[in-house]
Amino acid sequence: MAKKLRVGLIGAGDIANQFHLPTWQELEGQGRVELIAACDIIEERARKAQEKYGARKAYVSYAKMLKEEQFDIIDVCTQNRVHAPATIAALQAGANVVVEKPMAMNSKECLAMMAAAKKAKKKLMVAQHMRFEGHSEKLKAVSESGELGQIYTATARYLRRRGIPGWGKFHIAKESLGGPLIDVGVHVMDLCMWLMGFPKPVAVSGKVYRMFGDRPDLCNGRFGLYPLEEFDVEDYATALVRLENGITMNVDCSWAANIADNQVVNISVLGDKAGICTEPLGVYGYEKDALTSKRFDWIAKPEGHRAALIHFADCVEQNLPVRVQPAESLMIQNIIDAIYESSKKNKEIVIK
Repeated sequence: MAKKLRVGLIGAGDIANQFHLPTWQELEGQGRVELIAACDIIEERARKAQEKYGARKAYVSYAKMLKEEQFDIIDVCTQNRVHAPATIAALQAGANVVVEKPMAMNSKECLAMMAAAKKAKKKLMVAQHMRFEGHSEKLKAVSESGELGQIYTATARYLRRRGIPGWGKFHIAKESLGGPLIDVGVHVMDLCMWLMGFPKPVAVSGKVYRMFGDRPDLCNGRFGLYPLEEFDVEDYATALVRLENGITMNVDCSWAANIADNQVVNISVLGDKAGICTEPLGVYGYEKDALTSKRFDWIAKPEGHRAALIHFADCVEQNLPVRVQPAESLMIQNIIDAIYESSKKNKEIVIK
């Protein structure tokens, strides 16, 4: 019988309770893992994870948890500013680490995480769950088949009409770095770049706006209230990203914008033979004298968070390479950093 993987969780908040803890509980029921401990700076959350999901112990200090227990996997679900220190500590303690997006607060932290993983000879993966959804995997297969021809441009959009998070600390720069760009934009940029095969980013011209987040007449969206006086991040970001080989990627993301729908999430990748799009989901091209559309009427929709964690457990068990490589997540962070810098300096930023 295979050895059970010893799992620990750092950060028992909303995302952990929605997706991560239920998945580890499922894998424990299959005899694949043991949920050894859960940690949160709010003791009540750690205790809840212990009681509801069967964690053996509850901690308020991840340093103490890592000192007292041994782990094969640490799952980091904290606020963004804790991603790097918690991940590095877990790697140094001998665990493989899966960490929620974004990878970190900046590229410097990402590099430190990658260095720690290399030194410890352990696996590190950012849980970019959109790569693990059925429609994404289908479009990736199309792209890899060569059906698109020469890829030359792409668009990554994640827009909400009124969807500023009313929970957590997403709206506070010192806790999260930024707003929708690093919260939801990171998802569509990662998926878009993955579908293109991750061409290297070379330059960025971007702009971020705060138009609604600190206005009392517009703050109460569909995700509830938050302290207005704390809001110091953007609520809209837009950018043109120049990639190697002359490829471009347009990025638009928002928590609040005057658009027709409550939410628009769409990724398109265009080649000279065909293009792919997530909405409407399909492949769009041409024949000798006709335009063609190949729609996917139904694709199995595995829950991406669950699939990402199961994938990571598989990789640790079987010593396989992870789907989301840290170097790819670093590229996304480089783009994010450059968009914020470009907006601040009002000029294009070269990515070295």
